[in-house]
Amino acid sequence: MEAQALPKIVTVEESHGGAGFLRDYVFSTDHKVIAKQYLAVGLLMSLIGGFMAYLIRVELAWPGKPLLGWGFIPPASYLALVTMHGTIMVFFVAMPILLGAFGNFLIPLMIGAKDMAFPRLNMLSIWTLVVASTLLIVSLLVPDGAASAGWTGYPPLSAVPAYTGNYWGINLWLLALALEFSSFLMGGINFLTTAINLRAPGMTLWRMPLLVWLEITASAIFLLSVGPLVAGSVMLLLDRIVGTSFYNPAHGGDPLLWQHLFWFFGHPEVYVIALPAIAIMMEILPVFARKPIFGYRTIVY
Repeated sequence: MEAQALPKIVTVEESHGGAGFLRDYVFSTDHKVIAKQYLAVGLLMSLIGGFMAYLIRVELAWPGKPLLGWGFIPPASYLALVTMHGTIMVFFVAMPILLGAFGNFLIPLMIGAKDMAFPRLNMLSIWTLVVASTLLIVSLLVPDGAASAGWTGYPPLSAVPAYTGNYWGINLWLLALALEFSSFLMGGINFLTTAINLRAPGMTLWRMPLLVWLEITASAIFLLSVGPLVAGSVMLLLDRIVGTSFYNPAHGGDPLLWQHLFWFFGHPEVYVIALPAIAIMMEILPVFARKPIFGYRTIVY
C-alpha cells in the first residue's frame, strides 16, 4: 500500500498572511492586526482630542487673548471644543484602546483560541469605527460648525438648531455616535462568544485570567445599557430633521427624557472604561509582586 500524505498543518499566521497588503494589513481578519488598528484609531483621536484640551486650557488661562497668532476663541467655538473633546476622549479614545485594542489582542491569546469567534464581524467592527471617527472629524469642517451642545447633548439645546446655530454639526455628531455604538456592539458580541465557546481544553471559566473576565464583563454591561441611548439618539435626530417632538415641551415632549436615556447608558459606561483598566493593573501587579492575585473569585463576583 502506498503511504498517504499527511495533511499540511496550517498555523494561524499562515492562514492570515500571504493574501496581499490590503488583506493582511487593511481589511484583515487577524485579531492582532485588528487590535493594532483599534490602537491606531484611538491614538489618532487622542491627538485630536488632546489638542482640543490644550486650546481649552489656553483660553481659560488667557481669556480673549490671541492664540498662537490665530486670534481668540469665540464663545460658540469654545462650546464646540468642549463638546468634541468630551465626546472624543470618552467614546473614541478610551473605548477603542481599552476595549478594542487590549480585548482583541489579549482575549484569544489568554484563553488559547486561534482567533475571535467571528473574524469577519471583527473586521466590520473596526471599519465601522473608522467611518464613525471620519464622520466626527468631518463634523468639525461643516460651515455651521461642530456640535456645541455639550458632550451629553441635552435638549432643548441639542434638539433645536436655532439655539446653537449647528445643523449638520450635531446631525453628524449623532450619526458618528450611533455608528460607534454599533461598532462596539459587534465587538462585544465577539468578546463574549469567544471567551465562552473557544477556550482551550482545560481552560475552565475559573481559570480564565482576570483581564478576560473584566473585558467580557465590560462588554456585557455595554450590550445591556447602550440600547436606550441608541434609541434616544435616533429620536433626537428625528426631532432635528423630521420635526417630531420627543423632546419639545411645546408639543408634548419632555427634554428630561433624553437625560434618562443618556444616563441609563452614561453611568454604566464609567465601568465599561474602568474595568479593563483595572484588569490591566491586576495582571501586571502580581507579576512584579511575584505573588498570585488575592481574592480571584471575589473580584469576579
